This record gives sequence, C-alpha cells and structure tokens, in this order.
Amino acid sequence: MEKGGGNGFSLPSKEPKSSLKSSFAKGKDDSNKGRKIHFESEGNLNKGGKGGNIANGGKSPMTKEPPPLELKIESELPPNAKPLMDCEAAQILQGIQDQMVLLSRDPTIKLPVSFDKGLQYAKTGARYTNPQSVGRVLEDLRKHGVSDGEISLIANVFPETADEAFALVPSLKSKARTLREPLKDILGELAKFKQPA
Repeated sequence: MEKGGGNGFSLPSKEPKSSLKSSFAKGKDDSNKGRKIHFESEGNLNKGGKGGNIANGGKSPMTKEPPPLELKIESELPPNAKPLMDCEAAQILQGIQDQMVLLSRDPTIKLPVSFDKGLQYAKTGARYTNPQSVGRVLEDLRKHGVSDGEISLIANVFPETADEAFALVPSLKSKARTLREPLKDILGELAKFKQPA
C-alpha cells in the first residue's frame, strides 16, 4: 500500500513538517534549507504602535480630542424638508387618510400598503395629544443651539431626565453645560402633554 494515498493527497508522516524553518528546532542550523523571514520596520517605532512610549506608560506628545458628535439626519434630508415628531407625522397621515374617503371613488388613486404601516407606526410612536403645544414647548431649545432633528428626537424618545436625553441624543453632549437646566424645565413641561397609557 502506498503511503501517499494518491490524487495529490498524502498522509502526514510521524513528525509533522513545518512550512517555516527555524534555526532553533532540534538544535540544527537549517538556514540553507528553509526560507528566511525578515521584518523591516519603516520609520520610527516610537510614533504609537506597541513599541512606543505610549504603550509603555508614557504620555503622547499631543492629545487629540475627538470631534463633537453631530446629528447627520438633517444633512441627509432634502433642502426644504424638516424632521417631524411622531405625533406630527400621525396627524398629517391621519388627515391624508381622512381625505382618501372622498378620493376613494376614483379608482386611479390608491394608497400603498406602506402608507397604512407608516400611519400605524406614527400613531403608536406618538406620545403626545397636541403636537402644536409640544412644538411650542420645544421651540425654546432652539435658543440654546438645538437643531430641528435633535428636537424631534427628544420628542420621539421622550426622555424623563436631562441625563437620559444626553444619553439618547449624543449630539447634545457638547451643549450639556448650557442646556442642562433649560432641558430639565422643558422635559417637565412635556410630561404634562403626554398621552395617558
């Protein structure tokens, strides 16, 4: 019986062979038989990485502060669009559905199934009974540099405390010093408009 097994397959011998030759194996010098592997470093090793002073407890010469977080929702919207609160979207979609009763006589006008799903989502996500009153309360946040997208997020996630708002809307953290007290007051006002569960 042949030890190779045929078809390009060979059984391992008693001692597995390594593809890398080492001069430390069994005390032999295999430098002429195997491949030599040599790693060259380019540049200075002390510019970060594992070998520099930073990894060994030293301080980096420059400490980079991460850029402030920003909400990217508004940059992805068309120029004349603005983010809506769920309660505003529910009100608008409900108005469209109510008008569809009149337009339903025309067989060319049909609403897609996604419309009903969107309306249902907006209704379940809407936490307020009066979107106009909520909008007036949240309007005060604009004085403190809060964007429309951040205002919509605050209304939609309904944080109970300012710390929760900063955690759920990370782009507000850069304004935390000036925004903490006004946000506490505004969240207290919003609680008055919350729908009963």
